[in-house]
Amino acid sequence: MHDEINLSYIGLTELEIRVMKSIFTLAPQLNENYRLITPDRLDEADLVLVNADDPESLGKWGEVSRNNRISTSLMLTDQANLADGDVRIQRPIRVQKLIAALEEIVMQETTSFELSDDEQTAEMRILVVDDSYSVRKYMEHKLNELAPCPIAINFAASGEEAIGMAERGSYDLIFLDVMMEGLDGYKTCKTIKANGIAYIVMLTSKKSPFDKVRGTMSGCDAYVTKPPGDERLAEELRKCLSHRPDLAGRVRQAEAR
Repeated sequence: MHDEINLSYIGLTELEIRVMKSIFTLAPQLNENYRLITPDRLDEADLVLVNADDPESLGKWGEVSRNNRISTSLMLTDQANLADGDVRIQRPIRVQKLIAALEEIVMQETTSFELSDDEQTAEMRILVVDDSYSVRKYMEHKLNELAPCPIAINFAASGEEAIGMAERGSYDLIFLDVMMEGLDGYKTCKTIKANGIAYIVMLTSKKSPFDKVRGTMSGCDAYVTKPPGDERLAEELRKCLSHRPDLAGRVRQAEAR
């Protein structure tokens, strides 16, 4: 079972806060996957619902997004349109509006594989496959922090998604969870390895020698247990780069850190 996604909020009115609490109490679709937490716990949030019509709330969100691992927001507004790229909920808050917006964000996080202009300049393309939203966001933060060269990161929440994305795009490095609904990491690894040459790191909480042997038999290049430390993640980035002669200089720079 995947982890719950923590949703907090900034700048909501007292009525809107009561509505949100009622929605989470009454909507089983949300309770299965999300947990509503108060603004004093923003450092634990994965998503934030922001009052987009209040400059003070937008300022607070800007501060939080700069100084925290949170990078994803829902914009609550009376306006008909916001800037492209924003996921919005138009007032008043309703159950289906909230569910649709949350689904849109998760879909964006897990299925995007088209390269933007910035991604086309990346020297390493990475795919993170994990059914936990919080793990995906943690890996995004850590990989951007530790990478010794420009990288582009995409995400998948299942083995099936990962296989489809690997078929449509060429990845240098894949971090692959083991325990997922549908195809597990072992079968996913075998399929991807049969169709390509990506460097695959199993990233899992399963620590027994038997599990590590299964990982090796599935074709993975490394087996890392959760939570991965900075040194181990940096090591796997360097190993992946060592398979790229065109980036040998980057490897030497990374090892010299």
